[in-house]
Amino acid sequence: MKASPSGTVFNFSTPEDSGFPYVLFLCVLGSFLAHAATFFLFQVVYPQRVTIPQPAPRVSLLTPSSPENIALLRWIDAEDPALVGNDNPVAPPGLVDVHYRPSFASPRTAPLGAPAEQARGVRFPPAVDHLSVANRLAAGSEIPGKLPVLSTSITYSGALAGRPVEKNPPVAFKYHPTEPADTTTALLGVTSKGEVRFAVLQQSSGDPALDELALAHLKQVTFAPIEAPLTWGFATYTWGTDAYATASTTP
Repeated sequence: MKASPSGTVFNFSTPEDSGFPYVLFLCVLGSFLAHAATFFLFQVVYPQRVTIPQPAPRVSLLTPSSPENIALLRWIDAEDPALVGNDNPVAPPGLVDVHYRPSFASPRTAPLGAPAEQARGVRFPPAVDHLSVANRLAAGSEIPGKLPVLSTSITYSGALAGRPVEKNPPVAFKYHPTEPADTTTALLGVTSKGEVRFAVLQQSSGDPALDELALAHLKQVTFAPIEAPLTWGFATYTWGTDAYATASTTP
């Protein structure tokens, strides 16, 4: 206690010592640990820096010691811009004396002319004049009558070309076409006894009725017997004028 000059007495009380401040210590320790954890958590790792040393300077000289350098030096001399930029080019001698001459002034090949006419023989005899035809008719010349009747013929080829035919009846026409027909060809298979076992149409005449008539007639044909088991050949029908006869002219 201390007395002031005015007589006032001041009383100061000292707080009692309560022990070690654990709360402050824990707060400081927790702050330190939090900062340390943040430092390790957000640490940036940079890659290791590699330094590549600069290569040593090199000097290359273009000397005429190798064919590659000689070719390069010649190319440099040929591409020299000073040669192009020369204002006083040298004119070749006699340049003005050369006159223009067109290419067609001197023909290289003579033009091809028209072919020479050649005498040609007469291919056909001269026609008979009208007066000669009238004189022949007046003299009573014979007029040709009907054309002769040509019979239908059968030709055998292949292995049957030289084989004799024992029975070959005439073709009985029950059908007469109205238009000309082509030949009919059939493949034949003849046994050793001479009988026609197979008859297959190979080429049609254009008229199915005539083709059926030819196949039916071949079944009536008989060849001479031989020792061969089966002989194959072809039979070709050439239709004559008797195939086109009308019903009134047929017997």
